[in-house]
Amino acid sequence: MNRPSLHLSPRLVHGFGAAALAALAACGGGSYGGAPNAGSNTQLAPAIAAAPASVTVPAGQTATFTVSASGYPPLSYQWLRGTTDIQGATSVTYSLVATAADNGAAFAVRVTNAYGSVTSAPAMLTVQ
Repeated sequence: MNRPSLHLSPRLVHGFGAAALAALAACGGGSYGGAPNAGSNTQLAPAIAAAPASVTVPAGQTATFTVSASGYPPLSYQWLRGTTDIQGATSVTYSLVATAADNGAAFAVRVTNAYGSVTSAPAMLTVQ
């Protein structure tokens, strides 16, 4: 007997989680594609592809730091000054207007997903 089947992609199931899988099982068919490389969390965890670079700017100018990361989505970002989270700094870039007080400050970013987190090497800000 040839039964129809349903295959759910990880992106579709991500929003519905266990409820979608239970409904799929209850109807007696289909499959779940799962996360890519599901046998290895190290391939799913975030990794820094390009760490933020150190920046030199004149006082009063904008300094921008950028990170490139990989890992199973969604990825979330939290920028740090030294070891302290910067409130509201949660995107792939972080910008600030540099002051003399910022000279020598170190900035890093923590990238997180459901499989782990990684923190970049610090980038230094030099203010001239």
